[in-house]
Amino acid sequence: MRTPRSRATPAKTKTRRWDPTEYLEDPEDVVAYLEAAFEDGDSSLIAAALGDVAKSKGMTKVASETGLGRESLYKALSLDGNPGLATVLKVLRALGIQLYPSATSRAHPLRNNPELFWDTGFASLRSDLFVFAGEHETSSVIRGSSR
Repeated sequence: MRTPRSRATPAKTKTRRWDPTEYLEDPEDVVAYLEAAFEDGDSSLIAAALGDVAKSKGMTKVASETGLGRESLYKALSLDGNPGLATVLKVLRALGIQLYPSATSRAHPLRNNPELFWDTGFASLRSDLFVFAGEHETSSVIRGSSR
């Protein structure tokens, strides 16, 4: 009679939940992350991404700078949250981020006139939203050299 062979148990793979706040270290990372959320177009995803950025900078500090409660910010800036525009603007200001509107029409003057485009100082041909962090023009879609 044969003796059964013992089977080695495979090593268990340890996993942990991905936390985007660990990767939002510099303004370029923050802008790229927010651009991706805006490109998706889902308002709850945008709010949650803004919440991730606020967490990476310190929600207590952001709450203090906005004059809003920390817990209410956690709630508003979640996938289930629905922050008002005033809240979003206060949080963006506290994070040193500005949003610039841009025309979505193909007739946008910068789209058809590259000379005018570079003369304005914009660093991106994106037609939906320009996102700048602090004093530095940053974007994942920068073409050429920024002025």
